[in-house]
Amino acid sequence: MTMNIQSIILLLVVIAVAGYVLYHYLKSDKKCSCCDGCDKDCCMKFLVLLLLLPINVLASPFSYVDGTTEATEIQTKQRPEKQILAYSNDSTRDVYRIPSIAKNNKGELVAIYDYRVCGTDIGFGEVDQVMRISKNNGKKWSEETKIADGMGGNENVFGVGFGDPALCLDRESGRGVLITVSGKCIYSYGTATHRPFIARQITTDGGHTWSAPEDITTQFWGKAGAMFQQKETDDGTGVFVWAGFFGSGKILQSRLTKVGQYYRLYAALLLRGTGVKGAYVVYSDDMGMNWQLLGGDASFQCAPDSDEPKVEELPSGQIVLSGRKWYGRTFNIWTFAEGSVTEGSWDTPVNSHDVPTGIKVGANSCNGEILIVKGKLTSNGKRCTVALQSLPKANTRADVSIYYKVLEEGKKYTTAEFAEGWKLGLQVTNKRSAYSTMCLQKDGRIAFFYEEEPYIFNMVYVPLTIKQATNGEVK
Repeated sequence: MTMNIQSIILLLVVIAVAGYVLYHYLKSDKKCSCCDGCDKDCCMKFLVLLLLLPINVLASPFSYVDGTTEATEIQTKQRPEKQILAYSNDSTRDVYRIPSIAKNNKGELVAIYDYRVCGTDIGFGEVDQVMRISKNNGKKWSEETKIADGMGGNENVFGVGFGDPALCLDRESGRGVLITVSGKCIYSYGTATHRPFIARQITTDGGHTWSAPEDITTQFWGKAGAMFQQKETDDGTGVFVWAGFFGSGKILQSRLTKVGQYYRLYAALLLRGTGVKGAYVVYSDDMGMNWQLLGGDASFQCAPDSDEPKVEELPSGQIVLSGRKWYGRTFNIWTFAEGSVTEGSWDTPVNSHDVPTGIKVGANSCNGEILIVKGKLTSNGKRCTVALQSLPKANTRADVSIYYKVLEEGKKYTTAEFAEGWKLGLQVTNKRSAYSTMCLQKDGRIAFFYEEEPYIFNMVYVPLTIKQATNGEVK
């Protein structure tokens, strides 16, 4: 059991006050000597509350330490230790935002997030990318290191800032890829002639060092024949992107499909413009060097109502798109044609809050993460696969929680079937909180990384067991 210094001071103060009141209470024959003629029953109630307060402090489901302080073995096994990896003490601007986290081939955790020099979203000015690494399953973290340095400025050019990190580290080698959005163009204000850029950084040592950001925008838009731009100029027909970015957090690495040297990567983009709307899924068979559109048809809108999207892979090999939306998530599922790793089709998108047992939350429209994990049912020890989805459940951006669904083994799901049967698992925090992401640690726990108050935001890491995430149903 540990407490941070604030908790220790609070506990000592409460014990001192409670002891003082108890001493005078007993000395005056069950009558408080501090005020003549008071109601002793009220005094007794007040005393009981004082004595219960330190118990409440000790019983808190989480405690907080700075990320450089090592969590003990007892903490990590019995009571999750929340560690603040980046602390914001500025109420006038956004300082830290947008978590991403991944495990490298050595089992180390790499956490990357925005440092917002300009004080707000990418597209308004300078935003940098910073990083911390843990070599011992999140017990202790390295000092913060800058890996992408925005130059600021007033022109919409590549390099003004780098924001909204999307991260993947190869499970078999030291390679990895980080994708960010760059430039001075706000997504919602992008036009045919004023558009953001896409930046890529590569690591070959498991995320310890990164290459300088490279402009790869023309793979997606910026010239005729790009993935989402059919013509040189926008004439109101065909496909011509005005703005877009990769959904931040996790870039998925397939557990099933390996083409050449690497297992395939899947990522989701949010796009707007002529002939495009909502979420799209792309894939790479060379660790993010070259990308292809899943389905190949840029005019097909697989999730037009989706905001920031994420992707996961079902045990069947199907690809799940999970998009940000008011009141829940929007899902769609891609099913590969028999024997193919490129051909297939999308199902019809389904909003989770429109089905009886789907995920229903308040009107907070916030990014979250989807993760597939293996476990055992606590009731009978039977092995199972579980889908986890994180997002705030309050009417505002608060109460980040984990929803879960136990999947049927071997089943190929329709989108409607996948959208049903979700349960509320762990509420990670009861505070104001927003974006979250997660990955599996080397020790089998879930590395959960999210934004939490005060201000905007602290970047908080907490390790969770599958049993904790599912409120005991799966272990």
